[in-house]
Amino acid sequence: MSVTLTFVETNGEIAGSFTAEDNKSISQMAEQHGIDIPIACCRWACYVCACKIKQWNEYVQIDKITSPAVLPARDEQWNRKEVFTCIGGIKSDAIHDEESHEIILEKRF
Repeated sequence: MSVTLTFVETNGEIAGSFTAEDNKSISQMAEQHGIDIPIACCRWACYVCACKIKQWNEYVQIDKITSPAVLPARDEQWNRKEVFTCIGGIKSDAIHDEESHEIILEKRF
């Protein structure tokens, strides 16, 4: 199993892509691969790191590092629409095949 994280800008332009690691937050992995995601934890600016989940929301774990103080938005079918990248990660236990999967996240800023 491999999971690729692809980040797109709000205009649809690809900001970057890389193979995800199971034991890190999305923002930690993005930083390692040169993708800028603003983080403002404990600075009264929670939510700036949130990204829209454009594809494969069932493979995104919103509480990989810790539980969110506020729950991210959901769509009409009650699926998660967003992830706080500072604490979210890959839900590797949800992937039960040897296929490659690409999670697409849209940056807010």
